[in-house]
Amino acid sequence: MKKLFIATSTFSELSNEKINLLKKKGILVIKNPLKRKLDKKNLLKLAKDTDYIIAGTEEYNREVLSKMHNLKILYRLGSGINNLDINYIKTNNIKLNVSKITPEISVAELILGYILVLLRKIHVSDYEMKNKIWNKQMGSNLYGKTVGIIGYGKIGKYLSKLIKAFGAKVIINDIKLQKNKKNSLNYLLKNSDIVSINVSVNKSKKILNKAKLNLLKKNSLLINTSRPEVLDYNHLYNLLKKKKINGAALDVFEVEPYYGKFCGLKNALLTPHIGGYSKEIRSKMEIEALNLFENL
Repeated sequence: MKKLFIATSTFSELSNEKINLLKKKGILVIKNPLKRKLDKKNLLKLAKDTDYIIAGTEEYNREVLSKMHNLKILYRLGSGINNLDINYIKTNNIKLNVSKITPEISVAELILGYILVLLRKIHVSDYEMKNKIWNKQMGSNLYGKTVGIIGYGKIGKYLSKLIKAFGAKVIINDIKLQKNKKNSLNYLLKNSDIVSINVSVNKSKKILNKAKLNLLKKNSLLINTSRPEVLDYNHLYNLLKKKKINGAALDVFEVEPYYGKFCGLKNALLTPHIGGYSKEIRSKMEIEALNLFENL
């Protein structure tokens, strides 16, 4: 009997119909019982002998993959393949499939939500009201603001449309754009009221290191739905704690689940890696993944 291990922590919350079809075809389906991102030890414990894997953001490096002797197909559910050792996969005849369904609508809408919540201090008012504090927070409008978008792929482009619909200005920085003064990273950081990071991972360096973060305007907001590796989180924490910038929204963390020091900051808005996690997008991704194994 062939084994399919589903590593993503929240798979099939909407429907088990497709999984039941696979079981009828004689495929043993094993879901992640820990309901969280798997570390190396637990990944190998649960998936060492599997034939097929539906992967999330857990790490599939050479050390892990070399111990999965039966692995024939690796399906990456979601966007980004920085957690996969592509060279090892290619040279060891493991078939790699990546979601064709992309989450730009879900991620861009979440970023827009962050912006509106942070600008109007909705999260602060909500906290204070629930603690019986009646305190009218003076917020700001998005209209007329300048939003810097770092990374102009599908998410960045859709976000730009949403932002412009609110009457805000957009500055774009992307390595694929022809360089000029007004789309340089330094210019964007110095002139944006809100900065959204939407790039893929560059493992060689942090795009926003300490020096770059120090360029942010005093009253600015910073949003990261990309990957934690692109940003110096320790220095961002210091900027927020000292109120050098107005606020930040973070959806990704170096260790997940995350219960660290940002949880103690009122000017940090935190979510548990839900950028692409909407019913509409998630269900399409899951159906696409299961169709692959149903048609083997």
